[in-house]
Amino acid sequence: MKRIFVIGIFLAAGLLWGGNSIFSYDGFPIQYYGVDIYSMGMGDAGSSDVYRNNTGYANPAQTNRSNKTLFGTGIILGYTGYQSDYQGQSRKFRDNSLDFPYFSVSVPVKQHRLGFQFNSSATGLVKNQIILADSTLERHEVDRYLYRADLIYSYTHRDLSLGISGNYYFGHDNRNFEQFAPDTTVPTTEKLNRNFKNPTVTLGAIQSLGNHAFGVHSTLPVTLEGESKRTSFHSSEDAIDYEYELPLMLTLSYTGKINEQVKVATDISMQQYSEVSSDYRDSRKLAIGIAYEPEDERQKYWWAKIPVRAGVSYRELPFKSGGEYVDESTLSAGITLPLKSEINRLDLAVQYQSRGSLSSNGLQDRAFMMMIGFTGFDIISKAIDRTAPREIPKAEELRPW
Repeated sequence: MKRIFVIGIFLAAGLLWGGNSIFSYDGFPIQYYGVDIYSMGMGDAGSSDVYRNNTGYANPAQTNRSNKTLFGTGIILGYTGYQSDYQGQSRKFRDNSLDFPYFSVSVPVKQHRLGFQFNSSATGLVKNQIILADSTLERHEVDRYLYRADLIYSYTHRDLSLGISGNYYFGHDNRNFEQFAPDTTVPTTEKLNRNFKNPTVTLGAIQSLGNHAFGVHSTLPVTLEGESKRTSFHSSEDAIDYEYELPLMLTLSYTGKINEQVKVATDISMQQYSEVSSDYRDSRKLAIGIAYEPEDERQKYWWAKIPVRAGVSYRELPFKSGGEYVDESTLSAGITLPLKSEINRLDLAVQYQSRGSLSSNGLQDRAFMMMIGFTGFDIISKAIDRTAPREIPKAEELRPW
């Protein structure tokens, strides 16, 4: 019953708003790269980390490194502070965020492995209200969400893992505008609702060489197709065809063990947005992290047995805001609390993120997030209890004739 309750909380969290950013008017400012909460607390690096029960399957070859059934999920919550510098006037506002970044299941079948992952691929949510000089009130709202569902297959041969996943993208881009003028009785309202979907494929490989693991995975470009419909207070237009292009995404990764207790990881991701539009640049992200995984028998105190990690990342967003491109910097740290089973664990992490610059973009985000991740819970592979009370017969007493 407790397991059902925990899963219900995370599924409900997926229906709530999250991923807030003032740059949502210009594109998808927040993007998840398919890693789990453990890796998010390590600078978002670790898509080739085969030295643990990894539940992040951006690289489909990652699902093949354990003979256990794994379940993973997480939640991100916190605050985002907006800053703006418009016409010499500075404004600040703080908003809360809540998001459900991923849910994954992976099941072994001999040397093969089957998996499923659902995650929030990219988000952008923001509301803005301003009073003009003539006392006119304007409200703007943007709600962008791009989801991704993966069906994953992987195979291992010695130290090489190969994987392929079918990816189904679906999402929406909804915008609302309202204007209330003091000299009018009917407000101005306009809505633009867009939806889009389509499948693509991701290919991946991870090669282990002792204490070193090298990974590569690529998601093929895809054009998401759907409809766009504009409505206002007075009329409703007919829906028209709409397309949203996602470019090729390529990620190179490395994980290495310095010794039995310390490892490092780095991921480099690239997306060719310049092939989509001349107004965009190619998006790049560099993530670097380090983790300390103590051996229990070497530690005397309980607090010295807790695994810790930290990392940084730098990302170039593809779009402009205020005439200049937007950059993002992130600092994160995390710990792991092992639970009673070997594969069960609780990952906790914090993240500080800065996006944009007042000097170049006229806008800036500063976010502080708390991340909670669960791995294991053995909800699939746990054996059914078939024991029941039984009547044990008494031994017969044998008497001599």
